[in-house]
Amino acid sequence: MNRKEKFLITALFTFIFLIICKTFRDYGITWDEDFHRPYGDFILRWYSSHFKDMAAVQDPQAITLYGGFFDILVQLANYWSPLGFFETRHLLGALFGLWTIFMTYKIARHIAGYLAGFFAALCLVLQPVFYGHMFNNPVDIPFAALFTTTIYCLITTYDQLPRLPPKDFLKLGLSLGLLMGIRVGGIFFILPCIALCWLSWFENQKSQIRSGSVMAALKILFGFIRNLLWILAIAWTVMLVCWPWAQLRPIKNPLEAAFKFARFCANQKNLPILFEGKYREIFEVPKYYLFKSIFITLPEFLLMVLFIGGIFVVFHRLHKSELTTKAIKTGLLIFAFLFPVLAATAFSTPHFDGYRHYLFLTPILAALGGISFATLIHSKTALILRICAGLAITYSVCLTVFDMHRLHPYENVYFNQIQGGGLAKAGHQYETDYWGNSYREGILWVIKNYRPNSKRKIRIMNSSMPVQIDYYIQKTPGARDRFEMAQGHAPDIYLSTTRWEHHRDFPGKALYVVKRDGIPLLYVVEVAKNTRGPR
Repeated sequence: MNRKEKFLITALFTFIFLIICKTFRDYGITWDEDFHRPYGDFILRWYSSHFKDMAAVQDPQAITLYGGFFDILVQLANYWSPLGFFETRHLLGALFGLWTIFMTYKIARHIAGYLAGFFAALCLVLQPVFYGHMFNNPVDIPFAALFTTTIYCLITTYDQLPRLPPKDFLKLGLSLGLLMGIRVGGIFFILPCIALCWLSWFENQKSQIRSGSVMAALKILFGFIRNLLWILAIAWTVMLVCWPWAQLRPIKNPLEAAFKFARFCANQKNLPILFEGKYREIFEVPKYYLFKSIFITLPEFLLMVLFIGGIFVVFHRLHKSELTTKAIKTGLLIFAFLFPVLAATAFSTPHFDGYRHYLFLTPILAALGGISFATLIHSKTALILRICAGLAITYSVCLTVFDMHRLHPYENVYFNQIQGGGLAKAGHQYETDYWGNSYREGILWVIKNYRPNSKRKIRIMNSSMPVQIDYYIQKTPGARDRFEMAQGHAPDIYLSTTRWEHHRDFPGKALYVVKRDGIPLLYVVEVAKNTRGPR
């Protein structure tokens, strides 16, 4: 990397970091965050009590099915952070998002050079759904960061085969272990990628291997198995350190957790999903749910460069008989994206909340986008075509930046214009603020504007986790003296997102509506007098 390239990439990441520092407080609390809130403390108590405090292995909310790597870091950060608990969590989550962007840059740069890496980083930071989740998603963003890191470590082993230096399988084992230390199911996505990567190398070297003996080929394959066992041993050890419940039965419990996650989804029969304008039961959504959820929320410029990349792939296969190292590694990225989606579709895995649980695939698409863009720029395609494509991509990038600015801090409700029709249209057809990010804006409006001189406490309630509004009441000076959470009777003020039409639960007057592009995300309702309960 020359001095100019180093300056540009440093400037890009410095700018992203400054934006994070300026805006991380703008994001509200999602309902899963309170679910994870005590877990880091439980795990630290497990160790500090010399394994006598059992809260980390007996939590009644099934939090023990998750590894606690990120929750441990949050708890440690809170010991020294001058910020509140959730603000600290949001900042740390955003830094994990920044790390994901960096590893996406590293993957694309490793495969196709600096320009590919730079544009890949840009593709990811300008993917609104990913960016919006960076700040308050307690599992999927840390998981994406470590999945991307593991894929990078795996791709770099290709150049070291057949004998991996200890530092390579150490890095791969460590990243895989931390990935499993968040969600154990990550191993089922990585193992096929390892097999494909190493067997692709073996296939690509078969002409040289055939010139030797059969024993030489077997020796290489047994070497692969030995390397894999070392990697799994390191990964499993790291995972166990992050996961007390798994320590009780190191083999059975992790496998049991993976199956329990599947059963958890299978039991969500009363979870209606808004998809294509209709509420459906979770098992009634079409098989293309995941593919479409991804397609309608990717910005147009990323779809353009991925389409261009697809053309180059077809062109390469038609005109070249041998696969280059670049083509093999790019193919591995394509597989790393397609395998989880196709597996989930084939096994009819229940889906909800769009593709939130598959956000770890977004960096892979961004890396492919960067590689496609660099291939276009360096190709022998007619100059006028490259200029036109570049201008179209640049125009779309500018529109995406404008959309993200308008939606802030609700970037995760973004829909593209190609299929989604933008939020203004898609907001009536698909889920928007399914996690309650907008409660923060609603409760801050209430605290500032609703009966500031009231002599009696105002009863307040929301349709989700009470902490999503009570946290801001408790931390705002004077608010705790004016408001109390309604318990056992109708509230004076009711805040609700539009999910499952809970904003209609209490009759009354809408005092304030959080909206973007004309689509309501949350209602602040002054409940009508003599109302005893929800409709």
